[in-house]
Amino acid sequence: MTIRDLINAYRTAERSPRQEDERHAAWWSDRIGGFLVEELSSDLIKRQLLASAKCNRSVWTSNHYFRFLRRVCRWGQLMAYLLVDPCKLIPLPKDKPPTLRVLTEEEEVKLCRELGQPYALWVKFAILTGLKQSEQFSLLWRAVDLPKATLHLPHLQTRAVVALSLPPDAVEILRQLHHLHPPSLWVFPDLHNPHRPANVHAFYVGRWESAVRRVGIPRIAWKDLRHTCGVRLAKTGVPVREVTTFLRQREVRQVYYYRAHQPGEAYIKKERTKPTTPVFDDLPVEQLNELIGRDMTTAPLTFGELCHLYASHHLKARPARRDFESIYRQHWQPWADRLPATITRKEVKLWYLTLQQTPGRANKGAGILRAVFNWGIDMELLTCANPALRLKRYPQPPRERFMDAQEVQRFMDGLSQLPAKPQAFLLVLLLTGCRMGEALSMRWADLDTTTRHWRKPRTKNGTSHTVPLPLQVMEALSYFPRQSEWVFPGKDGKHWSSASIGKIWLHVRQRWNLGDVRIHDLRRTAASYLAISGENLPTIQNVLNHRSLTPTAIYARLNTKAVDRALQAQADRFCSLMAPGEGDRIPERELVLLE
Repeated sequence: MTIRDLINAYRTAERSPRQEDERHAAWWSDRIGGFLVEELSSDLIKRQLLASAKCNRSVWTSNHYFRFLRRVCRWGQLMAYLLVDPCKLIPLPKDKPPTLRVLTEEEEVKLCRELGQPYALWVKFAILTGLKQSEQFSLLWRAVDLPKATLHLPHLQTRAVVALSLPPDAVEILRQLHHLHPPSLWVFPDLHNPHRPANVHAFYVGRWESAVRRVGIPRIAWKDLRHTCGVRLAKTGVPVREVTTFLRQREVRQVYYYRAHQPGEAYIKKERTKPTTPVFDDLPVEQLNELIGRDMTTAPLTFGELCHLYASHHLKARPARRDFESIYRQHWQPWADRLPATITRKEVKLWYLTLQQTPGRANKGAGILRAVFNWGIDMELLTCANPALRLKRYPQPPRERFMDAQEVQRFMDGLSQLPAKPQAFLLVLLLTGCRMGEALSMRWADLDTTTRHWRKPRTKNGTSHTVPLPLQVMEALSYFPRQSEWVFPGKDGKHWSSASIGKIWLHVRQRWNLGDVRIHDLRRTAASYLAISGENLPTIQNVLNHRSLTPTAIYARLNTKAVDRALQAQADRFCSLMAPGEGDRIPERELVLLE
């Protein structure tokens, strides 16, 4: 596969192509398109950027070309066309912020006074709305909705109509312009012939530039009125995202320049947030024994110490510890210095009621709090009653979404279009019903190619699980090189990340029209079709590795074969008792009389 093929594949898969992508793709294809993707390196890209700089291209332009190739390489690594992203090793050249010419309010008053009417209204409207010159002077009255204070503008790339809300001052200017030129179709018509739009070139070269010279202000172009609008919006405290939406900017970077233009309010880059440190450190065995063996009558444990013991002694390194520490940090830290006996049932109920908008979080938190007190009572660390008992669970209907037959057909048809790595990964999820984390942590040492068995050393419920792999899965994995201990390797010697899978699934779901199907729904799909085909619940439980039949029982309603067989047998028994002769039937006349 050549780099040109990679660029073309990216442009085909791109959902919202940019207007300049065709030019950037042609530029890179002409220079490095003939190389193989294995030959794409940081040095090759740097040489092309250096050659571009020698051709007197600005840093701004070179960065635009480099950003396109960076998007291509990021997509290529995501789709497993590239093993590494060579653009990650190349820092983006720093380009100076563009020099913004912003019209001050004093300059605006002088310029509008010199231009006179209706040109002063044109300038004020441009500053209030931030419209581009081409958008403003091609505006028709049919695109204006004065009662709703809205403009309907075509998007420059997609040509889709975009609704733009107008400030009250801009609406008042439109009313004045409509009063000045009532018969015209154009909002800004030619003053000599209202039936055609204004001659922008004549206005700009003649009246505009002469007015700027006479007023004695520094040179200003019409596009600087758009910059003036952005800076004034940023000065009033409008969020960056809202300014970007109002001005229909493609990136927020330009709006950061608007905000940095204000004295004393330059953009300060935020520091990266540090990873969350654990709430409870692992206690040594001696300290654990000392706390557990302490005399609770003279030195009782606080609630914080009880939770620390519960996390270190009972949960240890289990996955549930992460949820426990998260709930403790968010809800129970104010109780840390209190004695467990002073935490009343009323307090627990009030805390439980505050979480009724998030029933899943509330039910999990109540279960963990109840388990903490039960563990303390069992370990004879507490003598008080459990205040979390008998809390009525919030109704939490289980998710039962799985792919129907049409969605499964689209899914299987689309798998052949994916690269080998994501194709095999999604195939493992669907055909084995495993969890995403189990598939990500699959090692070559866990696979027995002779018996086709996959042994999962540790699953969600804390036990190992062995499952036979279908022949189709073994065939898909047989093409993978065993260069890493992981079947699905990622970066830095680790396995593939869930974030990469999430991006691929978002792309797959949109392209294959799978609606709201989540990646975990592939597991539900596997179990649902096992039930539909007539498999019994213990078999499905073994495939899904559930501890009990309770979570597996939701698939029982899909197994209608046994129900159909039982109902048909009963119907045959009842109907065999009927079978009257032809002469024994009740005449229809007597049935009418009986009615």
